[in-house]
Amino acid sequence: MKQHITSLLTILTALSMLSACSWVKTTKSGQQVTVKTYQQVTDCRKLGYTRSSVLDKIGFFQRDTDTMTKELQILAQNEAALMKGNTIVARGPVKNGQMIFDVYLCRP
Repeated sequence: MKQHITSLLTILTALSMLSACSWVKTTKSGQQVTVKTYQQVTDCRKLGYTRSSVLDKIGFFQRDTDTMTKELQILAQNEAALMKGNTIVARGPVKNGQMIFDVYLCRP
C-alpha cells in the first residue's frame, strides 16, 4: 500500500511539472513580432487576427495559466510574422486554452 501511494505521488508530481513546461518555440521571424496594447497601435495598420490554441489540461490536471499565455503568445507571434505583421495585441485572457490576437503592421 505504501509503495502505491509513493508511486501515485511521483506520477502526480511529474504531471504537475509537465503542466508548467512549454514546448512551443518562437520562429526566427516570430521573434521580430512585438506584443503591445491597443493604446500602442493607434498609428498601425490592422492586418487581421489569429486564434492560438494549446491544451488546457493534461489528464485531469489544469495547466498553468501563465505558461499557456506564453505559449499562445508565441504561436500568435509566429503566425503574425507569416501574415507580414510585426505586432500583436491580445483581445482577452486565456479561455479554454485559446486566445485571439489582432495582428498589426506598425512602423518601426
